[in-house]
Amino acid sequence: MLAPLLHNDPASPRLTVYDDARGVRMDFSAQTLDNWASKVANMLDEEFDLAPDADILVDLPVSWQAAVIALGALNSSRTPRIDASGAPSPTPPPDLVFTTLEGADRWSDVPDCVVVSEDPFGRGVVESGGELPVGTVDFGPTVRFYGDAYFGESPQLGDFARDDVPAERTLVQRWQDARDFMESVLAPIAAGGSVVVVAGLVSAERLQEIASAEKVTQFIEEM
Repeated sequence: MLAPLLHNDPASPRLTVYDDARGVRMDFSAQTLDNWASKVANMLDEEFDLAPDADILVDLPVSWQAAVIALGALNSSRTPRIDASGAPSPTPPPDLVFTTLEGADRWSDVPDCVVVSEDPFGRGVVESGGELPVGTVDFGPTVRFYGDAYFGESPQLGDFARDDVPAERTLVQRWQDARDFMESVLAPIAAGGSVVVVAGLVSAERLQEIASAEKVTQFIEEM
């Protein structure tokens, strides 16, 4: 899916994520994003043997992990449901859910539950000192097992571009669902731009500081 970016400029930052609550700034080039999107797509196909139309839910707060999981699902030609609210979904249980350690109890009736730790650098639940709930899968160490190239069916990146979204450096504070994610994160990247995601609550002054440091030229939401 990200082949055009790899061809044009594999090394420049495409996704930058700030998490001030943990004092973390993460940068992802097209090459790094492609590696993650491929690993997640391979994990969906091989670890869980999902059908092409499987219902995947990303029940995670705004974070870089949530972003690469969503990209990986899309890379495998599956459009995930995304719910950053932390509330149980009113729709029927999905086939597979990615959730937090605290959220795992909400999804005991789901066939496959993947727990994503809050470790800012992507360590697994057990690796970062937690205890994995029985019957769940630890995302960090599991996804690392899979290959950096995906050979399954993928959509064209251009399918996610929008005429009203230019190739700029865009700042995003949140997304609520899959449509939000595709419009605020994927559309600017598909246009050839890049995205700065600021997770959690920050002051207007801090947001402006980040925007200035990152040379942001477009804001998805009002500051």
